[in-house]
Amino acid sequence: MRKAVKWALVAAVGFVPVGANAATYVFDFSTTDSLFTVASAITTADTLNAVGGYDVLSVSGTIFGPGGGAIALAPNPSQPFSGYTVFFQYDNVYFPGAPTSVDENGILFSAGGYNYNLYSDGPTYYLSSDNPAGGYNPGEMVAFSAPTQTDSVTGAPEPATWALMLLGFAGLGLAARRRARRRMALGQQAIRPARKA
Repeated sequence: MRKAVKWALVAAVGFVPVGANAATYVFDFSTTDSLFTVASAITTADTLNAVGGYDVLSVSGTIFGPGGGAIALAPNPSQPFSGYTVFFQYDNVYFPGAPTSVDENGILFSAGGYNYNLYSDGPTYYLSSDNPAGGYNPGEMVAFSAPTQTDSVTGAPEPATWALMLLGFAGLGLAARRRARRRMALGQQAIRPARKA
């Protein structure tokens, strides 16, 4: 029985949730025509994806300029591969440490009811937009600051991880209950009075 409890404990330890790490990068940029300035932070996954970058999980910050406002990431159902809107092709993949932090597809975000796509073509960064005040197509060059990693945070465990952990604890509980019943049964046999012949 001790072996069963030991292996149940080992299994339960294996089911303890381990959160995924995520990195946050702060950057800012402005278009060369000085129409838009962006102060932003992106949060990425901690594991490399199928295209050799990191999936962008969220974008926060502000775009300053006509029709600007708070920034929100446009989700990409095909991430890390290209997604499409009527005007934009994007992948929402970040490449820290690479010569350019975004590729030719770039990161798509929205602010003030308009979409903006930050992408690069070689060493140069561009901003595309469907904002009428700066309807850049294919893109306006931007002065892009080197992103700075600010922190690494631990994400919440996935539901499947919680389920496995609970299953491990249930197994431990059943093993302990079974062991207690056996001990009780053995104890009752030991204290029974002897039958008279």
